[in-house]
Amino acid sequence: MANKLVEIITIGDEIINGQIVDSNSAWIASFLNRSGFEVNKITSVPDQSEAILQSIDSAFSNAGIVLLTGGLGPTKDDITKHCLCTYFKTKLVFNQAVYDNMTEMFNKRGLWTINSFNRSQAEVPEACTVIINRKGTAPLSWFEKEGKILVSMPGVPLEMMWSMEKEIMPRLLNKVQSQAIIQRYLWVKGYPEAVLAEFIADWEDDLPPELKLAYLPQRSVMLLRLTAKNSDEANLNNLLNSNIEQLKTLLGEAVFAEGVKSLEEALGQVLIKKRLRLALAESCTGGALGARLTRAPGSSAYFLGSIVSYANEIKQDLLAVPEIMLQNKGAVSKEVVEAMAEGVRIKLKSDIGIAISGIAGPEGGSKEKPVGTVFIALADNDQCLCRKFEFQLDRTGNIEQAVHQALILLLDYLYL
Repeated sequence: MANKLVEIITIGDEIINGQIVDSNSAWIASFLNRSGFEVNKITSVPDQSEAILQSIDSAFSNAGIVLLTGGLGPTKDDITKHCLCTYFKTKLVFNQAVYDNMTEMFNKRGLWTINSFNRSQAEVPEACTVIINRKGTAPLSWFEKEGKILVSMPGVPLEMMWSMEKEIMPRLLNKVQSQAIIQRYLWVKGYPEAVLAEFIADWEDDLPPELKLAYLPQRSVMLLRLTAKNSDEANLNNLLNSNIEQLKTLLGEAVFAEGVKSLEEALGQVLIKKRLRLALAESCTGGALGARLTRAPGSSAYFLGSIVSYANEIKQDLLAVPEIMLQNKGAVSKEVVEAMAEGVRIKLKSDIGIAISGIAGPEGGSKEKPVGTVFIALADNDQCLCRKFEFQLDRTGNIEQAVHQALILLLDYLYL
């Protein structure tokens, strides 16, 4: 029987070169964790035989389960299954069931006739258990060796998720006795990391061995994650509940949300509790703040909508920003962003209006207003708060920082 430790290997030059972000391993690790498996290590390797073989060998020396994603496409640079044949001392053989699944999928999608490159995906390692991929053409390969398990799956996120949920996890649970792993989250404001650690040191020192605390700084706020591991799930829940209550008593109002992993979800809890509704006016962020807020399930309970006022005429026509103000102060100014926040609050009939205007870059800056200059304002019926920032990142980084600081402004307002 394989042990419960898992190593994840993601394969692809595009990951190593930074062309895409490896979101697969993060999703797999989270899914495994919720199912009672512990991830020991995550590795990314290029489409190179030596690197793939070394990563498999290293993973098997540390874990009982190895999960691979990627490198199963129809082109010559997809070499994962060839490496697996080398590692497990086997050969590729044609699998009719895989080919039939591919044919059916091509017919349903109205695709071209299967060519030799596509057909090669029906060639699988002879020594593996083949699992048909109902979401794509590349099958899964399940290997067992000396009580350990290796599973190779596609790197396409939709196919990977289906593979994990519908095929791999049910099979792993039949093979391995997993333990209960439960995680709880608390959001804390007003404490730098080191100060918070010192303040709760005695509480942390008294934690039972089944519980582990992690500090996850989120730029101006702190996310605390408490993880519990044991075979007795009921006991773990009792331990978590009692220790979390102790921590909440210790921190008092510094704890502003719990049970969620993202800042937007945490703020959503507070907005719902306070029965406040929010509207946005975005210029340089182009709707990114609205997109961030609506990641949170249930955001329709407090988020009314957004006006992306990139052009000055939109600021005038939809947000009632005076033309003379835009001419005299410029779109990137305290006065204009405050007018935008008030304008969207009135236009969309919300309790709170938040506005962002700035110079994301790489061009458009000046000596007085360099690239990275951003104004963020929040208006309610009685007041308007405004903050100025000078970020020094690239365009994407400046936008991300602006979005985050808008959320922090909202948090500070909610606890004024």
